[in-house]
This record gives sequence, C-alpha cells and structure tokens, in this order.
Amino acid sequence: MPGDFRFVHLTDTHIMAGGTWRPRSADFEFDTEASLRRVVATVRTLDPVPAFAVLGGDLASPDLLRRDVTPAVEDWETSYRLLAEILGGLPCPVHYLVGNHDHRVAFNRVLRRDAPTVDAPHYYAFDHGGHHFVALDSQEPGQAGGFVDPQQLQWLGRDLARHRDRPTIVFVHHHPWPLGLGWIDTMTVRNGDELMTLLEQHPQVRWVVCGHVHLDQAVQSGRLTMLTTPSTCIQMSKVSQTGKALPGPPGFRVVDVSGHALSTRVMHLRDGVGDL
Repeated sequence: MPGDFRFVHLTDTHIMAGGTWRPRSADFEFDTEASLRRVVATVRTLDPVPAFAVLGGDLASPDLLRRDVTPAVEDWETSYRLLAEILGGLPCPVHYLVGNHDHRVAFNRVLRRDAPTVDAPHYYAFDHGGHHFVALDSQEPGQAGGFVDPQQLQWLGRDLARHRDRPTIVFVHHHPWPLGLGWIDTMTVRNGDELMTLLEQHPQVRWVVCGHVHLDQAVQSGRLTMLTTPSTCIQMSKVSQTGKALPGPPGFRVVDVSGHALSTRVMHLRDGVGDL
C-alpha cells in the first residue's frame, strides 16, 4: 500500500540575478529573488514537512531583464547559482524541470553536473512512498510553447509500462490541454494531445502537474486531471483573454498523498505571510 507523505510544487521562479522584472503587460517592477525567499520561508513552516519539492521550470530568466540584449551563458549561470543558494533553505530535496525561459547548457553546468552532454534535455523518473513520479522536458529552444519530442515519448511509454503497479504523477512545464485563455493557449505543449493520449493508456496515471501559466487551474477529462500552479513571483489574470500581469501574490502548491488518494491546495503569500 502506498504511504502517506507531502510534496510541494514551486514553479516559474524566474530568478534574474542583479535586477527586477518589469513585465511587458504591466507598469510595475517585481523582485523575483525576494519573492522566492518568502516562499521558501513559508515552506519551512509547513507541518508535516514536505518529502521533496518539484521546481516546475522557468527557473532562471536573465533574458527578461533587458529584452533588447541576449544574455551570455554566464548570466544564466549566475542566476542558477543564486537559485540554488535560495533553495538551500528548503527542508527537503529538490527535483528540477526546465521551461522555455531556461538555458539548458547553463542549467546543466550548475544544477545538473552529471548531464550526459552539455545541452542534454532533462527528463527522468523517481519513486517515493510507493508512488512513481515522471518529470518531462517540454522545452523547444527558441519557442515560448512546448514540445515533447518522439524520443522522449518513447522513453515515457517504456517507463510507464515498467511501473504499472505504482500510482504515477507526471510533471511538465507547459500545459498539454488548453485553459480557455487565448493569450496562453498559443503556448501549450503543441503535441499535447499525443502526450495525453499516451498517458490515458496507462491507468496508474491520474495527475499531470504543470507550470508556465502563472495561475492555478484544474482541467479534467476522463481519468486524468491537469493541474497548473501559480508562480512564486508574478501572476497572470484568469479572466483576460489577453496577457495581463499582476504583482503577485506569490504562490505554490501543496500536495498531500495518502495511499492512492491525493489532495492539493494552492497557497498564496499576502502581507508577508502565507494564506494557510
């Protein structure tokens, strides 16, 4: 029987060492470093303590500091080192995904030193408490949307076939199913239907957890439920069909697993404390 445990999903941290973020669709600046430090401090207060954290992609974003200048790989490395320093305050191990704003070479140099090649994609699986977890790499270099390439889909099919007896949760940065918001639904996993059809063939998979959209949402079809998690920094409007950035509040997802059951809630930080 699968055990009882908790994990947290933090996503879209957008750490950019040396500056603040001024979103295109807003007239404010936001300190993503200070925001993530607040989230980490809140995670430290959780009882029970999470067994692990999943970082859902768009980890570092020096490209957002100045859109007219392409950062050097060293700029991403500096931001990833800052990210690692902040996350060192978490009371649990960390599992990383990459998103469209991430730089694979810099990510591998700083956070994944055992990568087989300097620009290797980052997809993998791990187990905890009788459950199986799969982390996919949906980055399509140069594109805001995502793609899960055929080699990765073949690996995924083999992995799921080997773990038919374990309840399975899948993580991917981009959302495979549309949310009904025009501005973000142009940036889904462009072969999301293929991905979800594959997952539907494996009854042990019930949950797909995503980042990318900077808001919390749930979409269910048949046995599968897709959850999106708000960002640890700025959020996006849930009601506007054009992209509208909001100055927080920072958020993250708490997931409690008890046997085959999963319960989850989103926590937002307001006035320096978490909404508990």
